[in-house]
Amino acid sequence: MNSEVTIKDTTASPAPLGFFGLGFAATFLGLMVIGVFDDAVMVISTAIFLGGFAQLFASWQLWKKGDTFGASAFGAFALFWFSWAFIQIATTIGIFGGMMEPMSASAGFWYLIVWGVIATLLTIVTLKIGLKAIVVTFILLDLTFFSLALVGGIIAGVITLLLGIASLYTAVAIIMNEVGKLNCPGLCPPDEA
Repeated sequence: MNSEVTIKDTTASPAPLGFFGLGFAATFLGLMVIGVFDDAVMVISTAIFLGGFAQLFASWQLWKKGDTFGASAFGAFALFWFSWAFIQIATTIGIFGGMMEPMSASAGFWYLIVWGVIATLLTIVTLKIGLKAIVVTFILLDLTFFSLALVGGIIAGVITLLLGIASLYTAVAIIMNEVGKLNCPGLCPPDEA
């Protein structure tokens, strides 16, 4: 007798949590870079607990669902936020019994360029996914890394802020599409049968 068992995954999508993490961290970083406020403590806290942990939790849950792209992207960028926060803490207030020397301009440049290259390669993958909100978010992520490395200042801050807003929109759009309250053709993932 040939019987087939079908298992349906009824767990919630962790992707909105990851996009919220990226969105809040990038929004507050962008606002700080623009000069709306200079409270780095709030930005570092957001980077750790939203940019870092929220994306790490989303990564872990997407890994369990078999989503290699989501798990890898959220996991890698969670580690970016943790490393960025460590750099800020270690070079301003100190850690492990002392303060480290500030990161050189050259090291900062290469740090951001390498992350930008990885983000760009992942952006190419988003074109296969075909969800416009995710594609736009990743394009803005690419522009954020490159603008922070090459231009800085208000331009980089505005692009970072736009990344945050796009990521927050993506999170909300995925949730609203799942509960059927938003008609976002081409922007939200299709309903799964």
